[in-house]
Amino acid sequence: MNYAPIIVFAYDRPDHLSQTLNALAKNDLAPQSVLYVYCDGAREWGGYAIEDRRLKIEDSKGNYITKRYGKMVCTKEEYDAYVQRIAEVRKLAKEQIGFKEVHVVEREHNIGLADNIVGAVTEIVNRYGRVIAFEDDIVTTHGCLTYLNDALELYKDDEQVMHISAWMYPNKGQFPTTFFYDSPYPAGGWATWKRAWQHFNPDTADHVRYWENNWREFDIEGEDYLSRQLIGNLNGTLKTWYIKWYSSMRRMGGLCLYPGTAMSNNIGWDNSGETSTPDTKYNIAHPAEYTEVKRVPIVRNKKAFRYIRVWYSGHWYSKRYRIRIYNKIRRLFGLKEI
Repeated sequence: MNYAPIIVFAYDRPDHLSQTLNALAKNDLAPQSVLYVYCDGAREWGGYAIEDRRLKIEDSKGNYITKRYGKMVCTKEEYDAYVQRIAEVRKLAKEQIGFKEVHVVEREHNIGLADNIVGAVTEIVNRYGRVIAFEDDIVTTHGCLTYLNDALELYKDDEQVMHISAWMYPNKGQFPTTFFYDSPYPAGGWATWKRAWQHFNPDTADHVRYWENNWREFDIEGEDYLSRQLIGNLNGTLKTWYIKWYSSMRRMGGLCLYPGTAMSNNIGWDNSGETSTPDTKYNIAHPAEYTEVKRVPIVRNKKAFRYIRVWYSGHWYSKRYRIRIYNKIRRLFGLKEI
């Protein structure tokens, strides 16, 4: 079997990237896998003004790095430290060992995470026919690459299967070893094929037109964060790639294969990334070292569907969830909702 090439997307977090690459290098299939590290470039320095402090974003090291109009608004010393971190990332990638081959792609200018991911995945998947992808803050277990490659091989001819996830929502082991679900979670490592990725549609306006009369179906998790993300991409307040992939998959009737227990952890929920904020609810206490991939029915797992909806809305005992149930009961008796 030809093992899928691995892409890691990097920018300015050498400590995170080091953990990601070292964990991948310990995977059983690393010596037989080709690694590509796509390094985004630096933003231009936008100068510094006292009033810009109110717009600051403080990164994990306490540095003031403010983003405005695509430029870094900070002191010259802070900007120099930012550029140095980008240089450290590239040096780290070039020195990485443990893989069959290592290729480092250095973006000359900053294109942003979304364009870096879409461009790299499109290039590599068109060349190899399949691809495995990680952002620079994903720490995998030893068998993660084996699981992803086994799934890519097993379901390679099943058109409805469009995405393989290495991550699963925290749970107590109540799910099958593998199962299918509609939403392709990308932040814990994932894989896909050329036959699936060819359906990726980057046209946000087209997605909005398709779903604008059926947002309830689009927001499969029961909350409106998916539709808000799509609208944010339309009005320019957000620039993400995942929501367009999610919509593209849903429109094609595609499904994602999940492991019953996550095989990776995201260490980027520390406010250090492009799109992350501090959060611990995604942490996996005991990720699975290995997951056996056997063919399962290619249909939405109803238990997972219910579990994930509750997970996003809060625990079953949360106030929000209790009000929702209470209103359902009131509607049954023809009473007005609270």
